[in-house]
Amino acid sequence: MKTEEFFKKAKTAYDSIEIPADLSRRMDTAIDKALPHRRHWYRQAACAMAACFAVFVGALNTSQVFAQSVAQLPVLGSVAQVFTFREYADQDASHEISAEIPAVSGTGNEKLETRINTEIQKRVDDILAEANQRSEAEHKAFLETGGKEEDYVPMKIDVTYDVKSSNEKYLSFVIYDTEVRATAFEQQIFYNIDLETGEDVTLEDLLGEDWKSIADESIREQIAERSKVEGNSYFDGSNGIPGFETVGDNPKFYINEAGNPVVCFDEYEIAPGYMGLQEFEIQK
Repeated sequence: MKTEEFFKKAKTAYDSIEIPADLSRRMDTAIDKALPHRRHWYRQAACAMAACFAVFVGALNTSQVFAQSVAQLPVLGSVAQVFTFREYADQDASHEISAEIPAVSGTGNEKLETRINTEIQKRVDDILAEANQRSEAEHKAFLETGGKEEDYVPMKIDVTYDVKSSNEKYLSFVIYDTEVRATAFEQQIFYNIDLETGEDVTLEDLLGEDWKSIADESIREQIAERSKVEGNSYFDGSNGIPGFETVGDNPKFYINEAGNPVVCFDEYEIAPGYMGLQEFEIQK
């Protein structure tokens, strides 16, 4: 059922509900009975409203269908920050592509939204175009070297996103590009937006002038602690592969719900591939 049809049917059902003739009297009686306990009722109502709002915002950031529907409503849409703007799927002998392309809305800054959404569209288009070229080249090479079509395993490409935090000041989300053949490859695109200024948030904005030394020290401590766990391994230069040295000038990070930056490293960047993506929360 389309969203428009859903809301039309819901409105029709709502409008068809008959209001009892004595409803007003019954409401007045109920209110009179509740007055002695009004403070308790207010507390319960406030808690209930807060819980409902939390569930609502959670649904916006986890259910793309719900967010798309809500974003079309004039009042509720102002709460929605990120939603699935477009879905794309393509499959042939060389690849299987699935993409959820996000867009930003409800910031109150149309210029900002246009800039971010245009950039997202271009970057995702580039990702898909490059993945398509690689998959076709691999498929062609496989057949030209004697491989059989029925033995070829198509490359799987998934583009998704995850909202890390959304409040009145910051919006932070990550776009993931995952490609799977014999091994898995994943890259991340980070968006950290100051909704008050419309500018990208930096680690210096969050940690202050000494942001680099603060981040470096925290990451070294966390690596040392994680290395104590059996099976965990990080590059340390002993085998000719340099390990973590510094976050550098342009670290990749997102902002979590606590308002802390989480610095991220790709697979093989500071640890063996089996360790996966590495994330380090930096306490402010």
